[in-house]
Amino acid sequence: MRARVKVNGFEIDYQVAGSGRPLALAHSLGMAGSIFDPLRSLLEDRARVVTWDARGNGHSQKPATGWTIEDLASDLGGLLEHLGIDRAVIGGLSLGGCTAIAYAVAHPEKLDGLILMDTTAGYGEEKRDAWEERAKNAEAKGMGPIVPFNQPRWFSSRFLESSPEKVDAVGKILLSNDTSSYAAACRALGRFDARNELHKIQCPTLIIMGADDPATPVAMSEHLHESIDDSELHVLDGLKHMSPVEAPERVGGLIRKFLDQL
Repeated sequence: MRARVKVNGFEIDYQVAGSGRPLALAHSLGMAGSIFDPLRSLLEDRARVVTWDARGNGHSQKPATGWTIEDLASDLGGLLEHLGIDRAVIGGLSLGGCTAIAYAVAHPEKLDGLILMDTTAGYGEEKRDAWEERAKNAEAKGMGPIVPFNQPRWFSSRFLESSPEKVDAVGKILLSNDTSSYAAACRALGRFDARNELHKIQCPTLIIMGADDPATPVAMSEHLHESIDDSELHVLDGLKHMSPVEAPERVGGLIRKFLDQL
C-alpha cells in the first residue's frame, strides 16, 4: 500500500507491506524508500514493513529550508502514530541510520529492536566543514557531479560491472533530488552527534556494514557496537556503503534471523 500523510507540516509518501511485527526502514542520503524494495520482499513474511521518502526526497514534499536529523526522527514518529504503531523495530541505512538512532535515544521505550546499516552516531566536529562543502557543491553545480562521486563509494567494483542497471536506477533517484533539500540533508548530517547518548538504547541492536565502506568506516560501527550494550556487529566482506542495496539477500538473512530472535 502506497499513501501520503501530512506529518509536522510536510506531506510524506510512504508504503506498507507484509504482516507481523512492525519494521520501519529509513533510507540513505539522496535516496527514497524504494531502495528497500528487494529487501522488503525478503521480509514481508516476517514483518509489517514500513518505508517512506524522507522530507526533501522522492515523492515527499521538498521544503527549501534546513532541518535536523532529530526533525527526521520526529517525522518517523508522526508516521508511526498515523499508522497506529506504538512499538516497532526501527532500522536505517546511512542517513536513515542516523534517523533511527535519533528516534531510539528520544523514545527508547518504543523500540522492540534497532537495525543500523552502514551508519554512525556522528561524524565529529572535524567533519562539519566537509559536509558544508558537499552542500555548497550541490547548490553550485547541481546533482549531476554527485552521481559519479558516490557510485564507487557506494558499490563494489564487481557490482558496478555486473549490475549496471541497478546502479543506474540508484543514480536516477539521486538525480531527481532538489538541490536545496539535498544540501539541507548534508548540513543536518554534519551537525548530528548522538555519540554520548547511545547508552540510552537498551533494545537488541543489529549493526551491519560493508567491510570496504569509505563513507562510514568500520571504526564507526565498532563504536556503535561498543556503546550499545545489547548489540551484535556484522562486517560483510566485499561490500561498501550500500550493503542492503548491493546484497539484499545477505543483509536480509541477518535481519530475518534478528527478527526471529526478538
